[in-house]
Amino acid sequence: MTYSEETMASSTDRHEHRPYGTGRVSAQRREITEMTDAMPGAFTIDDLVRALGVSSVPVGAATVYRAVASMAESGWLQRVGERNNGALYVRCTGGAHHHHLVCTGCGRVARTSCPLDDSASSWAEESGFTITHHDVTLYGLCSQCQLDSIGSAD
Repeated sequence: MTYSEETMASSTDRHEHRPYGTGRVSAQRREITEMTDAMPGAFTIDDLVRALGVSSVPVGAATVYRAVASMAESGWLQRVGERNNGALYVRCTGGAHHHHLVCTGCGRVARTSCPLDDSASSWAEESGFTITHHDVTLYGLCSQCQLDSIGSAD
């Protein structure tokens, strides 16, 4: 998918078409945007820098760090934890309220409904709290990684 500066700057849907808000979109930022869409699962900034190393558009690591920060602020990317002391990101396509399942083996990400029910807000109220937001990421092994781990144990 190719993202033009016009598409990125003119849409009203910030998750789908405006990864950088209304700022200038350079060739490097377009390349970073396309690469985030091509990543097969959750990724660190270092993973993204390595993937961009084979790109036809030269992109420096500092540019990637700034772009990812901007994309996370706009909602284009969502932080879903850490791997090897680096923040782990996923391309989040928005939609209804949801959370993520992250495979600790391969980085595959799946959406899941919110595991919190009304008892959480009841408990908060009883404790004198008002819940303003929450963040839930579930970690485990996807079915393929489970099969791989069984096969490697033999």
